[in-house]
Amino acid sequence: MATDRSTAEVPRVVQAWTATYTPALRITAGEAVTPGRKDDDYPGWLWVTHPEDLGGWVPAEIVKAAEITQDFDTIELTVQPGDDVDIRARRLGWCLCETPDGRAGWLPESCLDAG
Repeated sequence: MATDRSTAEVPRVVQAWTATYTPALRITAGEAVTPGRKDDDYPGWLWVTHPEDLGGWVPAEIVKAAEITQDFDTIELTVQPGDDVDIRARRLGWCLCETPDGRAGWLPESCLDAG
């Protein structure tokens, strides 16, 4: 039997968020990066720069000896209050979300009300 999702089960955006880095950094396991500073606002995130000078925040735990240990995409999602999203993953204060129209990206957990 299909389950009907009530509005209370759908995470809702309560604070607008605009993607801060365009283009996003998409990296794959085994790629070399130059580690930079740690994020003061979101502990556990590390700024890395790809050899092509594109940078982005990644979980520090996936950087070992200046190499990425797992695939990661830094894309952020631009949303407005009231938007519905599905949470696909949670990591270090951020949620990987997808909108009903198929857009996907990371949002700070503080932007969401899980209902």
